[in-house]
Amino acid sequence: MHSACDNIEPFVDGELPAEEAEAFRQHLPDCARCQREFADILQLELLGKRHHQRAAMREAGAPPTAPPPWRHPLTLGASLLTMAVVAVLAVRALFPNAPPQDVWLAHRPQRPLRVRLNLPEADRHRPPAAKPMAQGSRPEELPLEALSKLQNAQDFEGLASAYLLHGVPELAQEPLEKLGRTPNTESLRAATLLVQDEPAKALRHTATALETEPHHPQALWNRGLALERLDLLLLAARTFEDVAALKEPGWSTEALGLATDLRRLASERRARWDQVFQAGKTLIESGPTDLPEDFAQAPLARLFFYDAVRAAPDADHVRALLPLAAALDARTGDPILETYVRRTAQADFTKRGPLARAYANLALGRLSTEQKERLLTELLSSPEDDLLLGAIVHTQTVARHQRLFEDKALAQKDPWFMLLSAEKGAAVDQASGHFGRATQTLLDALRHCPSPGLEYRCLFLQRELSGLYIQRGRLEEARQLAEEGWRSALELNEWFLQRDFLWNLAQVARYTNDAPIARARYEELLERSRGDLEMVRRAHQNFAEIALHKLQADEARREMDAALDTGLPLSFSGAFALADLSRLRPGTHDGQHLERALDTAWPRLTPGERIIATHIRGRFYIEREPPRGQELLWTAIHGAEAQSLAEDPGAQRARTYSFTSLIFDAGRRQAFDEALKLFAQERSQELPRQCLLAAAVDSERTLLIARGANGEQLSHHGEERREPLSERLDGLVPPRLLGALRGCAQVHVLARPPLHGRAGMLPPEFAWSYLTRTSAPRTPPPGPARHLVVSEVKLPLAHERSGPLLTNLNPWLPSFGPNEIRTTLKGAEATPSRVLEAMKNKTEIDLVAHGVINDSSDDSYLQLAQGESGSRLGVQQVREASLQGAPFVVLAACHAASTAYVLQEPLSLPAAFIQSGARGVLAATTQLWDLDAGDFFNEVRASMRQGVPPAIALRDARGRWLKEGKNREWLTSILLFE
Repeated sequence: MHSACDNIEPFVDGELPAEEAEAFRQHLPDCARCQREFADILQLELLGKRHHQRAAMREAGAPPTAPPPWRHPLTLGASLLTMAVVAVLAVRALFPNAPPQDVWLAHRPQRPLRVRLNLPEADRHRPPAAKPMAQGSRPEELPLEALSKLQNAQDFEGLASAYLLHGVPELAQEPLEKLGRTPNTESLRAATLLVQDEPAKALRHTATALETEPHHPQALWNRGLALERLDLLLLAARTFEDVAALKEPGWSTEALGLATDLRRLASERRARWDQVFQAGKTLIESGPTDLPEDFAQAPLARLFFYDAVRAAPDADHVRALLPLAAALDARTGDPILETYVRRTAQADFTKRGPLARAYANLALGRLSTEQKERLLTELLSSPEDDLLLGAIVHTQTVARHQRLFEDKALAQKDPWFMLLSAEKGAAVDQASGHFGRATQTLLDALRHCPSPGLEYRCLFLQRELSGLYIQRGRLEEARQLAEEGWRSALELNEWFLQRDFLWNLAQVARYTNDAPIARARYEELLERSRGDLEMVRRAHQNFAEIALHKLQADEARREMDAALDTGLPLSFSGAFALADLSRLRPGTHDGQHLERALDTAWPRLTPGERIIATHIRGRFYIEREPPRGQELLWTAIHGAEAQSLAEDPGAQRARTYSFTSLIFDAGRRQAFDEALKLFAQERSQELPRQCLLAAAVDSERTLLIARGANGEQLSHHGEERREPLSERLDGLVPPRLLGALRGCAQVHVLARPPLHGRAGMLPPEFAWSYLTRTSAPRTPPPGPARHLVVSEVKLPLAHERSGPLLTNLNPWLPSFGPNEIRTTLKGAEATPSRVLEAMKNKTEIDLVAHGVINDSSDDSYLQLAQGESGSRLGVQQVREASLQGAPFVVLAACHAASTAYVLQEPLSLPAAFIQSGARGVLAATTQLWDLDAGDFFNEVRASMRQGVPPAIALRDARGRWLKEGKNREWLTSILLFE
């Protein structure tokens, strides 16, 4: 006979009709059997959910773990607890003497997590538990009764901690979002991210915790784990030593053991590299007498092999290198080195021998400058091409003999020299201002990588291209290359190349204002370079720049003084920081230190670098001797505008920064008309005479100039800011300036970076847009509108993507005009290359996709379908597009307006679309919800088809939604760029 208990599964699945569901709800509190089964089903639901997530990550199909970033996130934990609460409380009533559930797993002899939690019950020290070696692990059985108590008590820290302990970190997200920002909660967020294998994000949260409470035990411990996971071993060891110093029972002993193990591991790695390096030097000097057994497997070995052949004084010494040549050839599968040895052994050593002996001294660093020049002159007239190639590299004269070097290198028919020639040629191009050509040369060469046996040369190419991308402001590409190089250098134990990649990664983090990651990498470099004054100076001047970005002037002064205490001259970036620091916290001898830095560097500088040096002097002196400073800054501006420096990113940054200094000098003097002329001159265009807001910030300084509907002008200049700007700019514009703009039908906002692209510049009742273009206004060609819609993108398979886990969006219902020519790209068709091709001649474009923020650069990309060139549509690809139809673009994606923290230019998807020919772009700075966003954007489009200007259409649609009670958080984050 059918009983009420038979309805439990359809009730949980939501399949009962309303009347039967209500009847079961009445039955549940009185039925112990149903209560037990109810809890079991919930547990199975959770396990099934986790299994499905893991399977989806391995198989083709949409990845389900992370909630879709622009739909309402559905948190399983909350729904389970809400469904379970009645059943669990009823169980408690029926079984009051049931043993309490061990929600913290505190009675076990081993702790389930390596991370530390804040609650004393969950932080009792025990040895870490063993982990299963098979793929995946079963979560602990959830203590539903205890979880329901925590939920009812709104103990969100306890709830999140319990989820972590029981192996379901994905359920911790919702309670974490309800917690404030304290050292405890930041440490808990770090612990959650570590369990989810996100060490870089975890490190940022520990940094926030430790800024407030430097000796927070759990935050320090979790920081150590994050650093270890990032392979910053020596800094991790130092952090665990800081934990050990707290003298906590159990934890201090374990921390000291971890620190000892990490230092030993780092020491062993360094010792292995040193052994290879010393063996290589011995190989050059004495031949292959006592090589380590695995010498040929080290990437560095081939470099030493070439020098050993060149340095061999006779045929016997050359032939002794045949076994090493064979071992190296075995790695590439090509007998090119054996052939080289046999050919060299046949040389006339009555002539080659003396040159070879001199070359050995060159390679071992024993020749003076005059001796180097003498040897190079001899080799230029000799037939010993291999010696000449090596000598040109060792004497650093590739630029002087570039064509000869390239010809001789390619004549070797050895891929090693093909890659070396590309690397050196790119360096020459870069020094002469041809940054585009240098980039392409390195990219072409890297197509031959990775290649067995050529790892050393490939790592150098990656290092150089990463550094070049940093100079050009292509920070996400720089990070990717540096990250790949860092991982390869770790795998190959290339200790000194690890240092170079770590430096590049630190630079990327600093340029994107990611202070915790930048500091950690600089600190690891310091730990690796104890006693190296050059590294001490470099690190501390960068610490000073990080502190300046955070407007921590006293900390910046301390760090700059530590850099100066080395006695070494500052670098360019250090001199730039000193110029700013001297305005906030002047030092007695700042002028001398700045002049020494620039005078020391001047003889070696490229034309572009001399523009930067001129700017730095101008930036410093405009605060002390304004006429001298102004003259220097204008010299830098005019120099940067030379055609030969059009590609030089350093020169162009110097131009921008020089205008910054001149604009704020005018603002300080209350010369606001002059400041507006500088705004216009920088962009080489006239500014609107009415309804304009010009805005600029520079560290602690703010300058705002408003022109009202009748051309009346109000201004504000302030130097009182003591904290960095927030992400939103609400309240930046004073009420009196807003009053001048209220009579405007719409306002053009000319905001210099880093203001450009941030939400909240003007209140939502204003119709306004960011004035982004630097050329004449664009209009679409005559004829019917051509409307492209990209939607319902097929997401890449798990093994094809490197970004976050995303899910499929709801179908997009586009709004087309009656006469528009329609084009749609959906599913697997929506690859970056096809989308770029389809956009070329369109006048209206809707791009509906997931928007993802680049962790390293803070700009964003659109996640499209997998194509031959990947699945991301990012800033650089859009910049290189040609949008001939002057389209109006709707970016219906999360964070599509996210802007990188750079000071010389707007770096975002909307700015890239404007640069490529778009007449306008709508995009949001925050998360969106797909169905709501679709309705909103279609409403704006419909108004624009009626002839309403975009800024007014956006303002009116937002106003209607707010008036109707649709108080969506994202409404005020949608920005217009024109």
